[in-house]
Amino acid sequence: MKTITIAAPVRNREWILPQYLRSILKINYPKALIDLHFVVNDSSDKTFEMLTEFKKSRKSLYNNIRIDVINNNTPEDLREFSIRNKYIYKSLSGLKNYIMSKVRTDKLIFIDTDILVKPDVITKLLKHGKKIISGLIYNGYITNKDKPYLYPNIMKLDDKGQYRHITNYYVKSAPTLLCSQIQRVDLTGAIIMLDRSVYKSVKYGFHPQGEDAYFCKMAQDKGYEIYCDLFAYCQHIMSEQQLREFINETKDDTVFSGT
Repeated sequence: MKTITIAAPVRNREWILPQYLRSILKINYPKALIDLHFVVNDSSDKTFEMLTEFKKSRKSLYNNIRIDVINNNTPEDLREFSIRNKYIYKSLSGLKNYIMSKVRTDKLIFIDTDILVKPDVITKLLKHGKKIISGLIYNGYITNKDKPYLYPNIMKLDDKGQYRHITNYYVKSAPTLLCSQIQRVDLTGAIIMLDRSVYKSVKYGFHPQGEDAYFCKMAQDKGYEIYCDLFAYCQHIMSEQQLREFINETKDDTVFSGT
C-alpha cells in the first residue's frame, strides 16, 4: 500500500478545525501509513494550540504528525481580488513548496482546511493510479448559493486560452453519484493528490487565477495529465454560517464535535 502525506497551510481556522480534523481522523486508510503536515502561518487565533493538542492526543495513531510555523506577515485572505493577487497567492505558493520539499511519502494530498472529506476519499483517488488527481468541491456558496455547482474547483481552457468552470451533468450530480466519474481537466486544486514524481518536480507560483493555476500549467508543461474524480465529492465550507447550516442539515453532531 502507498504511504500518504495529508498536508495544508493553516491560518485562523479555529472556527472549523474541530470539524476538519474529525473528517481527517475518520479517513478509512491505515493511519500507520499516513503522515500529517500542517504549516501554521500568521494565525492570531487558537489554530496552533488546537493542532498541537490534536498531535498530542493522536500521534500514536499516525506514522508522523508535523506542525511548523512560518509567519510572513501576509494580510488576511478575505477573498478580495487585489489582496489575493498581491500577497495571498505568493504566500500560499511558498508554503506549499515548503511542504513539498519536506514530504517523503509515495503520495501527497493537499486538503485545504475549509474542506470536509468523506472517509473513503484516499481510497477513491488512489485506485485510478493517476499522477495528479483531485476530488471535487463547489466554490459557489457565496457567489450563487442556490447553484454552487456552477463554480467547481475544476476548469478547462477554452479556445481563447481562458479557464472556464466545468459544469456538466456529472459535476452537478456529484453529491449523489454512485460510482467513479473521471474528468480530464486543465486546472484543479483545494483537494489534490500528487505522486512523488510530481511534487518533487513541479512547483507552485504566482498566477492571477491562483497558485493552483501556476502549478497545473507547470505540470502540463512537464507532460503530466490532470484528472478529477467527481465521485470523490467533498464539502467546501466557506463561512461559519455555512458550517452551522451544514451541521444542522447532516443532523449528526457527534461527527462534528471536538477532535
